[in-house]
Amino acid sequence: MPSVDHGQNALSAIYTGLREHAILVGLIVAYGLAALAVAEFQGLTYPLFFNLLAAYFVTLLIPLTLAFCWHAIGVMIFVRPQRLTRYLLSSLKGYLEPRRLLYLAPILLLIPVFAVAFSFLKSTIPILSPYTWDTAFTRWDYLLHGSSHPWVLLQPVLGYPLVTGGINFLYNLWYLTMYVLLMLQVFDTRNPALRMRFLLSFLLTWIVLGTFGALAFSSMGPCYDPGIASNSGPYAPLMNYLKAAGESVPVPSLELQQMLWDNYQGNGRAVGSGISAMPSMHVAIAALMALFGWHYSRAAGIALTAYALVVLVGSVHLGWHYAVDGYAGALGAWLIWWVVGRCLAGRLALQQNHAAALPVRT
Repeated sequence: MPSVDHGQNALSAIYTGLREHAILVGLIVAYGLAALAVAEFQGLTYPLFFNLLAAYFVTLLIPLTLAFCWHAIGVMIFVRPQRLTRYLLSSLKGYLEPRRLLYLAPILLLIPVFAVAFSFLKSTIPILSPYTWDTAFTRWDYLLHGSSHPWVLLQPVLGYPLVTGGINFLYNLWYLTMYVLLMLQVFDTRNPALRMRFLLSFLLTWIVLGTFGALAFSSMGPCYDPGIASNSGPYAPLMNYLKAAGESVPVPSLELQQMLWDNYQGNGRAVGSGISAMPSMHVAIAALMALFGWHYSRAAGIALTAYALVVLVGSVHLGWHYAVDGYAGALGAWLIWWVVGRCLAGRLALQQNHAAALPVRT
């Protein structure tokens, strides 16, 4: 009976996907339950349904659409088939095969859940751990950079509206770069060890650094320095420059910073909301992508490392972060990548030793 066979194949694919992604699924489920527990104990509203809809759109539909467009552009430039549509459908057939999609379903369906849980927990930082570290980080930045604020050192090179606009454009590409690379690694099963190392490191970077690190070192960032309102303090000149630059070139960071502040003032819990400076997740994830890049290919390593440096510099120049936020984010991402790599290597060696110890049947 074909219908029974198809049903068994579907269940087998889902079971295999759950088994091989068990660690990832367990982390996401535990993290999501932790977010629900915080909402319950703190008496906070957790608009799960609407946030999930937004998260599925941002984390799945947009990256997958962009990845397809990138693939199509590459085909048109380098392959130039006579029948483009047929070629594209044929080249994607293996990726869109139903059994493969069912195998990937557990992680695909849970990534937006993770994004919603992270956004919610980030928005609760000032409730669980009030912002108290900004003064210390300002001081650390000043001492570490020769008794000067890092943004001041960068200003002679970057303090031109066109340069600022370009940096802001590249900085904002971080979202698309991250989600497209994430989706590519979810679908690309050619190197299972590297794939699992990246996906597991990705989740742990958000959990360890973006949640626990942010709670331990609760801070808002230079753009929210109280002195800016009275045109005083070390960051007022930077924000004045950015506002002046924004009159001649687009500087979207200014609008986003204001939107996050308004959301913070209104106790909003939308996806992508929340304010947290230390450690810089922009830099942490950019560093993680660079680490992955070096294991993928030399060209990818060079390109993603250069981009990580742009993100680090941009995080300071645009007023989002203290320089120490970026240093901590990059170091934390490297530690997580290293630990995950060692653990997965040890797990693989244990599996191989166990297999070798099994009796051979003749």
